[in-house]
Amino acid sequence: MSCLALSIGPDAAQDRAMTRLTSPTLSGALACTVGMTIVGASIAFGPLLADYPVLAGQTWRYLLAGLVLLAVMRVRRVPVPRPRPRQLGRLLLLAGTGLAAFNWLLIEGTQQSDPAFFAAVLGATPLVLALAGPLFDGGRVRARTVAGSAVVVAGILVVQGATTAPLGALPYAVGFLLCEAAFTLLAVPLLKEFSPLQVSGAVCLVAVPLLAVLAQVEPGADLVVPTASEAATLAFLAVCTTAIAFLLWYGGVVRLGADRAGLFAGVMPIAGMVVAVVAGTSVWSPVGSAGSLLCGAGIALGLRRPAAPARRPEAAGTSVPETV
Repeated sequence: MSCLALSIGPDAAQDRAMTRLTSPTLSGALACTVGMTIVGASIAFGPLLADYPVLAGQTWRYLLAGLVLLAVMRVRRVPVPRPRPRQLGRLLLLAGTGLAAFNWLLIEGTQQSDPAFFAAVLGATPLVLALAGPLFDGGRVRARTVAGSAVVVAGILVVQGATTAPLGALPYAVGFLLCEAAFTLLAVPLLKEFSPLQVSGAVCLVAVPLLAVLAQVEPGADLVVPTASEAATLAFLAVCTTAIAFLLWYGGVVRLGADRAGLFAGVMPIAGMVVAVVAGTSVWSPVGSAGSLLCGAGIALGLRRPAAPARRPEAAGTSVPETV
């Protein structure tokens, strides 16, 4: 008989290091990255709809996206959501703020100020989600996530450029930012009861009548029939920028939480800048590189979990006898 001492201290430390980023974190980060990349890259298609009424275009976009997501539910045999009155109220609030009001404020606000100002204001989204996300998740504010979000916001401002605006544009900008945050925050309770696919499809379809009404009220925003090129662009935006991107984003929110998912808003302006460089409408600059690095550093900081407490020396040195 002999006893072999099996030390578990070094192995445990290695296991803690290997599992610092868990599988849900990695898959959530990938989903949010791809989703925001699609949204950022789609900015290049904006000029193709320059002559088409914005609200009318958004109405067609969300209608088609909702129908696509319904078709996916049917193929995957996912039940179509049948929300109860309270859930329907949340869907209406989500669609009314995160989609309908967001687009209306964008149109009205950019008549008061340069669109670059609103893009810069939107860059504060990660910080808003880092602070408000835990209130909807039932968790607590993570100092590391807030710090990472602040770095991401700084990177976005570097990429977008800091701008000024007249005082009259500020209410629109604040509302614009809150509606963007509401798109994620108001979905959190719904994502606890429905899948990302169900929430994405439902919110798109609920937004359609709201946007259609706004399109009729807004001067020059009638639901006109798009041209062939406009229809193709709207179809791309509906399928990729809406159906796929919404599904990826909400899937990431489920895995990461609203606060950490917000970090990936920094991917969107970088993707837009890369596409602009590839398309030849912009040039890569040291400032853009610095902003991109800041965003990446902020995301890494915000996602990193604190190290687990070290084992007590007597526990780490415990030997487990093995009989041979």
